[in-house]
Amino acid sequence: LKELQRIAQWQRAILPTGRQVRWESRVEAANSKIGEEGRRSDNNGVVRDDTATLLMAQKKSGSSSMLGNGGRNDGSEHEGRQTVRMATRSADGKSAEKARSSSFGADQTRQTSASVEKDGQTKTDTTNYSGGLIPELTDEEESKLESMRGAQKEIRDRLSGVVAHFSAPIKYAFAYGSGVYKQSGYSGEKTKPMVDMIFAVSHPDHWHALNISQNRPHYSFMATLGSNAVTFVQDQIGAGVYYNPFVEINGVVIKYGVVSMETLSNDLLNWDTLYLAGRMHKPTLTLRRDPLMRISKQVNLTHAVRAALLMLPKTFTTAELFRTIASISFSGDFRMKVGGENPNKVNNIVEAQLPLFKYRYSSIIEGLSNLEFIGQELLQQDMDPQARASMLRKMPNNFYDRLVRQGRRSGVKLPPGLGAETVNTIRLASIDNIDTLARKAIESIVARPALTQSAKGILSSGLSKSVSYMYAKNSKYRGAGGH
Repeated sequence: LKELQRIAQWQRAILPTGRQVRWESRVEAANSKIGEEGRRSDNNGVVRDDTATLLMAQKKSGSSSMLGNGGRNDGSEHEGRQTVRMATRSADGKSAEKARSSSFGADQTRQTSASVEKDGQTKTDTTNYSGGLIPELTDEEESKLESMRGAQKEIRDRLSGVVAHFSAPIKYAFAYGSGVYKQSGYSGEKTKPMVDMIFAVSHPDHWHALNISQNRPHYSFMATLGSNAVTFVQDQIGAGVYYNPFVEINGVVIKYGVVSMETLSNDLLNWDTLYLAGRMHKPTLTLRRDPLMRISKQVNLTHAVRAALLMLPKTFTTAELFRTIASISFSGDFRMKVGGENPNKVNNIVEAQLPLFKYRYSSIIEGLSNLEFIGQELLQQDMDPQARASMLRKMPNNFYDRLVRQGRRSGVKLPPGLGAETVNTIRLASIDNIDTLARKAIESIVARPALTQSAKGILSSGLSKSVSYMYAKNSKYRGAGGH
């Protein structure tokens, strides 16, 4: 409820008077309905104010639309940055701050010379850096970012026309992958890559019925069975996404996936499968906006940073942080083991898109009280078990449950029950191999949906298109020398 009030204050500062009234009335309605839905208490009286839980409570109370369109209206992926500052600062507040005042406090002093070993070379940070502040982008990075934005505008204009082609209602849409953002190692490509797109819709059955009527050639033999069969395959197999690949619209070859708004929201907030949530950890291009998705995306990015911190040492570079974040969606993916995906893909993504990563995550890094810059490209996190346990309690429920399961398998004594959450998180945060357990927990989330989603491609795309897609994907990086 406090989080809703904070967002209300932010909206009141920027919205016209008429929309302020509508917002405030919806907050009052949400206050009366949410009750204890946004809280989880253990037997010791400790309250878990989980941002994701609050958002789900907003959704259930019918208040998701109250977020309005207070952010930037350019359709970019960097919207709602002020919202996440408030959410992360509120979420990471008091318990982590206590821990920081002791062990972490001594490490917050300004460091005029910090060196880090990376790829066999020693890189020294700027001597004039003032510790704690988020470094500005370099002139080269600013120039690269502006160039990327210019390319984004051109791509968005083309892909917006693609979205407009569909008569069936699309509530939220975005594009991702190498067809939108360049990746290192593919300079030798002779053909433009297929553009990956996601359409989130309210009622998949109705949507497919309309789309089959308009665009029957997009579908495999499944369309002859009707929209009910298509929706069944979409929802019951894999990660809840139904892809139609090798579709050409307005001269653009796309692969578009259809997902329900509920499935996408649950994945972003709770990491049900990490299939789409993991892809959205990396830069994506928003083509059609939705207020609920805007804040859900930011919660998902915050989850990604916290998960990465569990897998990283006390001190690390920004590139290491972003590589760890980008690797989440590939952890446990069978394609990385059988040659169905470029093994250097994570490095290629981060290397080519580093300015976008920095801009995308800067507000989240600023909002986390247990993470701070100590050099131009150097970060330091609070390793105190109490602070890390506080961070762990804010992670998605699915991740937490699987982490507990991995901890028990490794011999850590973790009692069952919701009331044991505080004890369990402190014990998990105190062990030396928490990084290994976190990776295994993520792999256990990703593995099965990744496998079944790929297998579903034979039904949704047909055998011929599935084989063509895997061949094109495999030969793409082999043709570039495997980089």
